[in-house]
Amino acid sequence: MSSSGKKSREKRKSIAGEKLKTALDIPEILTSNLPHIEAEGNREISVDGCRGILEYTQDKVRLNAGKLIITFVGDNMEIKAYSEIQTVISGNILSVEFESQG
Repeated sequence: MSSSGKKSREKRKSIAGEKLKTALDIPEILTSNLPHIEAEGNREISVDGCRGILEYTQDKVRLNAGKLIITFVGDNMEIKAYSEIQTVISGNILSVEFESQG
């Protein structure tokens, strides 16, 4: 198949997906390539949409979250759970930094 045929098919799929999201009234957060982050104070953070661990030390955890790299800085940092669905980080979390990846 030619590259123009492939692009046309991808565009049709994208348009169909947008129409379906609108028709079903699906929130943007559930369909975007952005992570969903929940914090329980500064002691525990859950990240949905993590694609990999880039760095892991007692004072820093860096995660690949698709369009973003998320850095958590703190003390006694620990990854309590890691899966395709959710990553849970605990410790004394002092800051969260976001870095765009294109």
